[in-house]
Amino acid sequence: MKKYLILATLGLSALAGCRKEYLNVDPIDQYVYYNFPGNQSQIEQAVVACYRQAFPIANNYLWLWGDFLSDNTSFRYNPTDRGGTAIEQVDEFIASPDNGTFNGLYQDSYAGIERSNYVLQNLAVVTFSDPALKDVREAEARFLRAWHYFNLVRVYGDVPLITEVILTPDANIATKYPRRPVADIYDQLMLPDVQFALTKLPKTTTVANKGRLTEGAARMLLAKVYMTRKNFTQATAVLTPMLTFGYSLNADYAANFEPTKKNGPESVWEIQADPALGYSFGFMSSWTPWGTGTTIWPGGSSSRGGLNQPTADLNNAYETGDKRKAVTIGSTGTGAATILYTKKFLYWDPANKANPVNFPVYRYADALLMLAECLNEAGFPNAQAFTLLNQVRTRAGLPAKTQANPVAALSVDSQAYFRLAIEQERQVELASEGHRWFDLVRTDRAVPVMTAHGVREKALKTTVDRSAYTNIRVLQAIPFREVQQFGYAQNPGW
Repeated sequence: MKKYLILATLGLSALAGCRKEYLNVDPIDQYVYYNFPGNQSQIEQAVVACYRQAFPIANNYLWLWGDFLSDNTSFRYNPTDRGGTAIEQVDEFIASPDNGTFNGLYQDSYAGIERSNYVLQNLAVVTFSDPALKDVREAEARFLRAWHYFNLVRVYGDVPLITEVILTPDANIATKYPRRPVADIYDQLMLPDVQFALTKLPKTTTVANKGRLTEGAARMLLAKVYMTRKNFTQATAVLTPMLTFGYSLNADYAANFEPTKKNGPESVWEIQADPALGYSFGFMSSWTPWGTGTTIWPGGSSSRGGLNQPTADLNNAYETGDKRKAVTIGSTGTGAATILYTKKFLYWDPANKANPVNFPVYRYADALLMLAECLNEAGFPNAQAFTLLNQVRTRAGLPAKTQANPVAALSVDSQAYFRLAIEQERQVELASEGHRWFDLVRTDRAVPVMTAHGVREKALKTTVDRSAYTNIRVLQAIPFREVQQFGYAQNPGW
């Protein structure tokens, strides 16, 4: 996808939201709303701009709302630098609705939605040399729009449904675009968009198009929507064909993250990075523990480092012999001075002084565990569900879990226990990839798991606020600006 990503530097930020008036002539030295996109090449550029807006979502927010909010990760308290209390309050569930941390995902997701809307609004009048390719570009824009909305509704609940480019927003925007029920977002936009993408995206991509979406990605997003709505039968039907698509687990778990093995056989969709072309993920600069200098992260730690630090709960969730633990969690210091840090994405490109890793949004291991979960919901015991679960465990170097196993820790003897087995496997398999919190919410486990987690955190850390973890809210606050400036109603409990 390299040749496409270079073009993304054009972006859409240069598109002016002006109106045509008498003697108002479009500039000829830049793209504006009225002269871009006007042909196939420009549509291609606009679609790549849609892809580029997925980059900040992975860099800044998937880990924040998917892992940091959960029991997987927390922060290392720095008594000499208290400038990051806003994000710390989110982690401990004591944030107020005017906390600025709630703004980022909301704004960047709607920026992505706008880019998709811009492509879709202009596609009809552009002729492609290959009509099938035009369908693929539409599918990409629609998938990405649905993906942004999926992130939004899982974090904020009801949100405005916007399917057009807004040129002149005003104070009455909440009246024209009110918050719509989550069910409406799913039924009126997400399901049609992803179902269209599923039928038009290719099963595979060429090396030149690496990073572009495929049918497999659409199937995973659609299945996650169904599972979130507890429609397990539909999710099963969507996921099952992926078993024949040619995906496979990497023999080595670490290969999913190593820069030299990007876009491998387990990859369904990963967001691309290439420091040589000027784009790389910067999250390690805030994840590296403060006070460690360049000993862990060559880019150097700062006084606000130590975010997304693995918790004792995550550390203890790994079974003895699990090969994934050493890949995911690093440590420095000894005894009481031991500091855990997220290691999975810790790679350095010395030539370009940046992180060369891709971010895996969807992996085949995720699909296998999703399908195992759906099959278990259809009835216990299910032989295929056990096979899929143990396929992931075997790669991790762990023994199989079975019904009536003589080893108590490996015995799964009911549907409820199988659910917990899947929950644990997903926690350790997908740690720091932005899934844990959303898994807990969709299985109605967020409140009990996080309440118990809070008790353990308070016992371990004297710095945890005494009121922390006493008000676990599964929906976050609508950004304060949206409430104050535009009049959107705040979520209940905030």
